[in-house]
Amino acid sequence: MAPGSEAFARIKLPEATLLLPGDRFIVRRFSPVVTIGGGVVLDAAPIPGFKQVTVDALLKASAAADDGEMLALRIARRWYRGLTMAQAVSETGWRREVIESHLAEQIAKGVVLKFGDLFFHSTTMSALSILVPQTLSTFHERNPLVPGMSKEALREKFTLSPEVFAVVLDSLLRDRKIEVAGDLVRLPGQGVVMKDEEAESKKKIEDAFAAAGLKVPALHEVIGSLKVDKARAQKIVTLLLRDKLLVKISGELVFHRSALEELRRLVATQKVKSSKMDVAKFKELTGVSRKYAIPLLEYLDRERVTKRVGDAREIL
Repeated sequence: MAPGSEAFARIKLPEATLLLPGDRFIVRRFSPVVTIGGGVVLDAAPIPGFKQVTVDALLKASAAADDGEMLALRIARRWYRGLTMAQAVSETGWRREVIESHLAEQIAKGVVLKFGDLFFHSTTMSALSILVPQTLSTFHERNPLVPGMSKEALREKFTLSPEVFAVVLDSLLRDRKIEVAGDLVRLPGQGVVMKDEEAESKKKIEDAFAAAGLKVPALHEVIGSLKVDKARAQKIVTLLLRDKLLVKISGELVFHRSALEELRRLVATQKVKSSKMDVAKFKELTGVSRKYAIPLLEYLDRERVTKRVGDAREIL
């Protein structure tokens, strides 16, 4: 630098020093003692990964005392994480009300979005409106037997806070770019896509359990008889469980929905005769062995169809 000239510079100190934007400093050499120059701190908390063009823009905004623009740039560079109010206070040394005042115009224009104590940039939100559907498209391609991506897996993909993620989903839902079914997120109209052999296997699994009634085969036996590989078979079973066509009540014991509905009718009929039954009576009523009777009774307890009282069950 020529004497009397000005420039932006990054000064790396040998140890941590308490500095805030606006603080003035002098640079000296100690041997011999010479004052080299002086300046004003513009940014005491540089964000890693900034491109030089962005650094220059931030420093220019700071030097021009364009505090709103400077804060907006800091928010934009935080990308998916956003900038919390606590971080803004720490990095600027300004009080909360001062920060809110500086950002008021940016928020009014929609450049900066505020969610509680978190500031988010509109460009990031625009990017997410493209990236989230792209992520879902890739998920559907790789997982044709899964009806959608879980909300939590999608949120973690972008490391979004729950508050921001909820706003992103609401925005995409309004624009009909996604669909939400319970805990699953998917592209509009996107469902499970099965090949012929997978559809055949799905029918075979469902038929095997529907025909078995309460004397169901072990799940691994049914899976082992299919044409598809074990991984795809497991996904088909998961799909049937999610659609509640099959119900897993314990370990390997899986029952068809119709069999459990019939069991409820049997128990309701038994209540007319007696409001209590023991394991022996249940085995007689259903025609199943103890292998099935105990798990089924525990299932009925969980479903509040029966209540265990000692060694017997009270039919509710």
